[in-house]
Formats: sequence, C-alpha cells, structure tokens
Amino acid sequence: MLQKLVIRCSLIMLVFVLQGGTAYAAPPQGYAFLPLTEAAQRASDEGKPMLLYFGRYGCSTCRRMHAEVFTDAAVGERYKDGFILAYVDTESGNRIRLGNGETITEMQFASRNRILGTPTFIFFSAEQKPLFKKAGFQTVTQMKLYGDYVLAGHYQSMQLPEFMAQQ
Repeated sequence: MLQKLVIRCSLIMLVFVLQGGTAYAAPPQGYAFLPLTEAAQRASDEGKPMLLYFGRYGCSTCRRMHAEVFTDAAVGERYKDGFILAYVDTESGNRIRLGNGETITEMQFASRNRILGTPTFIFFSAEQKPLFKKAGFQTVTQMKLYGDYVLAGHYQSMQLPEFMAQQ
C-alpha cells in the first residue's frame, strides 16, 4: 500500500515537472522577444527603441493579442525591424539584472513597475527613456500608430494623445 502511494506521488510529481517546462508565459511566436536584461543592453548598444511586453501564463487577453494583432504583417514589420523587443513574465521567478546591478525576479520587477494586469506594454525611446505605458488589449491600428509615434520620433514634439488625435 505504501509503495503504491509512493509510486502514485512520484508520477504526479513527474507530471508537474514535465508540465512546468511548458507552463510559463510566452511572447508571440515569430517575434524575437528577448529577456529584459539582454534586450535593454542590445537596445542601448544599437541605439534602437525598445518595447517591453509584460505577460503571464493563462492570460486570455495576451492570447487574443497574439492571435489578432501580432499576426498582422504591418505590425510585425514595424516591431520586428524597428524595436528591440523584451518580454517579462509577471508571475516568473526567473531572475533578471537591472541596470544598477541589482538582481530581482521578473515578478518583483513587474510589481515595482505597478503592472496590475496583462498584457501591458511600455515603450522606450532610442535613448532608453520610458515614453508611455498601455495596458490591456490594443488593436492593430493602435499598435501601428504607437510604433509610428516612437519610430518617427513624434514623441519629441508632441504627446501621444495629440498624435493619436491627428491620425
């Protein structure tokens, strides 16, 4: 009886371990999202703007964004070519190194940045200054315009609401 219980518990633990490898949040397929530390360094080295995407496992709105927005060719063109892409899993215990040398988990980083829901996007200039944050589902049109706003440098002369109103 005890031996059967041990075997059953071992099998249950094995299932959790095997699923654990796939039970993490993932950015949309076809995009070169990098861990935050690597992305920030690359954006700085290349002088490119960065898009920081906060997601989590089981996020239905994230899945909707992946299926309806990130599959759009024009969105892909702007973001794959124009931005360095970073992804943070808001529930992850993976450790990241901040610019000041501090090491924290992705979950702690999300909390510090007051990420209350997913998906959340933070856009950074080529100078690595945060420009704006957008939370929740964003349409194809919105994502195209956000990309245009950053990539064309409109943030230097006007606020995002003004830019969006002119479009």
